Amino acid sequence: MKHHQIYGTLWPIQKETNPPVNSGDDEEWEDLPDNDASQRDGFTLSKSPRSPLLRRKKTSKGQVRRPAPKPTRPDKSKDDDSPLLAVDKKQIKGAVRVGATNLWEYLRDVSADVFWLLKKPIALLVWLVVVLGIFSKIASTLRTTFQPICYFPGFSRTAFCAPVFELPPEPKSPKWADYPKLTEVQSTTFEKLLDESVDGSALSLEVKKAEMATSDLVALVRISDFKTKDLVAKSLLDFTEDARRTGRALQRLSAKIGGAVDSIVAVNDHALHTIEAHLNKPKTALDIIKFWEGDTTKELITQTFADAMSTLSNNIGRVILEAQVSLSHLDKLDQHLITLHEIIARENQTISEEKNELLANLWTKLGGNQREIRRFNGNLEILKSIGDYRMRARAHVAAALQSLEGMSEDMEDLRERVAMPELVGERIPVEVHMKSIKAGLDRLTQKRFNARLQETEAVKQILGAPQND
Repeated sequence: MKHHQIYGTLWPIQKETNPPVNSGDDEEWEDLPDNDASQRDGFTLSKSPRSPLLRRKKTSKGQVRRPAPKPTRPDKSKDDDSPLLAVDKKQIKGAVRVGATNLWEYLRDVSADVFWLLKKPIALLVWLVVVLGIFSKIASTLRTTFQPICYFPGFSRTAFCAPVFELPPEPKSPKWADYPKLTEVQSTTFEKLLDESVDGSALSLEVKKAEMATSDLVALVRISDFKTKDLVAKSLLDFTEDARRTGRALQRLSAKIGGAVDSIVAVNDHALHTIEAHLNKPKTALDIIKFWEGDTTKELITQTFADAMSTLSNNIGRVILEAQVSLSHLDKLDQHLITLHEIIARENQTISEEKNELLANLWTKLGGNQREIRRFNGNLEILKSIGDYRMRARAHVAAALQSLEGMSEDMEDLRERVAMPELVGERIPVEVHMKSIKAGLDRLTQKRFNARLQETEAVKQILGAPQND
């Protein structure tokens, strides 16, 4: 081995032994200077031998770079320290608390500004209300104190003396339903009214026949030798007119009762089908999660109950009014009969003083039972029975009126009871409501059908039509 001496230092000279490399790879490697050796010797060799351990690949554009490290998979445990995921519940609660506090302070400031701006308008409105209340109280006191002044001429037409009208209080709406009680009242009352309406229809025909017989009696009076035949004829005509009005009133009363029953049956049938449709409605996903479904059913039943009560009250009012009109016509008929009795009693003492047989005796006296007018002999029986018809009609109307007034009182009691809050023991299941409505419908429908059959038979009997066996 040869040695080379540089400035007194012997360095061994070795042959360059390069490993065999491909010609293609040789261009991609470059020599790196041994900086540590140059610093240790104090100078830099211009041309140092290249060592195979100090060679590396050349980079493009003449840059020196080291081989890239082998990529490693990121550790997920290190990513947990990310600032986006390092927020705990305390920080969230603190942020929510701060946001809510700021929002509350903002709303409070806005409300304070609004009320500050409305301070004067509110004060003015309160002042007007107080002043109007004071003046209203003073005006009411003065009106009561100086009421006698209104009796003087000229003051009664002033605004100070004008009557004060008060609006009637609104009826209380029901808060819960009681169909069992309602259907019981309906069935009990209208069954009686339907039975009496059959007699009422027959009585209206009897009164009509009495009206026609009295018209024939007027013709006999006009050709009689009565001194006051004109007055008697006029009284008989008035009696005939009242008999006609009474017959029509009795017919209208029977029709009103039948119409009321039909209307109530229709309303109850509608209520029953409405409740059934609501209960049988197919359930959806939204209906299943509704916890207020029971309240919806209760409100529906209460609404149908209110409609049924309103319909019943309206029909009762109309039937009561018609019954009062019929009773008024019967009173007028009775009064005309009394007047006729007084006139004829002064005219001829031989006529019976019994007013119920007055017209029949008058017919006999005037020759109504003679041979030449034998075709009118049927009128004698009619005139004899006119007192009985009148009393029966009065009893019929009075009974109907009494039943209707009793029903009206029951309805008022029921309305007041259902207007109060429902007690725990008074809660009625939906099934009970439906059974009560159905039972009431069946009773009224069957009774209405039977009443029509009886009315038809009664009319045939009065008119003398042949009856079917």
